[in-house]
Amino acid sequence: MGWLAEIGQWAWYIVWCLVLLTASLLVYLGLSGNFVIIGIALLHALVTGFDPIGWQLLLILLALAVIAEGIEFVLGTFYVAKKGASRYGVIGAFIGGLLGAVVGTSAMPVIGSILGSFVGAFAGAILGEYYHQRLLEPSLRIGTHAFIGKMLAILVKHAFGLTMIALILRATWPGNASGQ
Repeated sequence: MGWLAEIGQWAWYIVWCLVLLTASLLVYLGLSGNFVIIGIALLHALVTGFDPIGWQLLLILLALAVIAEGIEFVLGTFYVAKKGASRYGVIGAFIGGLLGAVVGTSAMPVIGSILGSFVGAFAGAILGEYYHQRLLEPSLRIGTHAFIGKMLAILVKHAFGLTMIALILRATWPGNASGQ
């Protein structure tokens, strides 16, 4: 009957993996999936008496999530500036991304927030740059860079989330005696 318990342990581990991976995908919805991952890890730690997930791992996860948020902000906002946008284009991309996510969510929940944030960053950068230069071609180029910057930011943030998940899964691997 020991093999049956082992199968159950692995089945729960697979569910655990799926829960963490699902949480990591929240970054594509404009939500803080990395902080949801920390919340799930904290819940696990509370239930298990902080074994195998302890305070040290939780603090490392928190540091990674904060760094990811900072990188997302820098990439999403300043990538477009590095590509030649004026202050108006940068501000337009930032505000457009936020407004686009809000409008997109109200128009079509879940998918709308993703599309809205990208379209909003693109449109906001175009409008800001056009206001500044009064030229369409450079404004469209800046809008494209705002879109790319937003995509890069989300991909990097998700990569951080996957790194956090790898640390959690390593600590909670079935049969792992030391945990960390």
